Amino acid sequence: MKVGYMRHAGADLKRMDTQLTALQSAGCETVYTDDAASKGAKLVAALGSLNAGDTLIVTKFDRLGKTIRGVVDLLNQLASRSVRFVAIEDAVDTGTAEGRYLLGVMAKLALMDKALVNERTKMSLAIAKTKGRTGGRPIALSPEKLDEARKLIDGGMPVRAVAKIVGSSQATLYRLLGAKQLGSDSN
Repeated sequence: MKVGYMRHAGADLKRMDTQLTALQSAGCETVYTDDAASKGAKLVAALGSLNAGDTLIVTKFDRLGKTIRGVVDLLNQLASRSVRFVAIEDAVDTGTAEGRYLLGVMAKLALMDKALVNERTKMSLAIAKTKGRTGGRPIALSPEKLDEARKLIDGGMPVRAVAKIVGSSQATLYRLLGAKQLGSDSN
């Protein structure tokens, strides 16, 4: 069985008609259509309707996902289920040797893309660190405020009152000073 899938993001009816005509010309018995509101639900339905030996047909690769990695993962899933994939405008057919080769190349490109993103992220973090910037959430209390809170609590003041004085929450004090250190003070 040949199953078509098309996705559109707006009211571009001409593009929708073009996709539908291409899918019907390719012999699709059923065509699933996603729009911005369905958020990929029809793609899930299309994938669920496929059995071994079936073919999923799209007009272009970009109809399947937003990232190379997402498309490659989906194509690998289809291959593992013995489902053929055809992208009409991109002239790709995983039922041919060339199509399977292209799938392998795309998988390598997705891995390379992921590695490059990781490398750039690490480089940017290292540069930021040399400039004295660190990522993450700002510290909840300055060391001075934390020492003040510790002294007040050690002096017998309830955690709730100390939290108001240092401008923090009770949960922050418990987290930073440790529940054991503060005892079971629930005031």
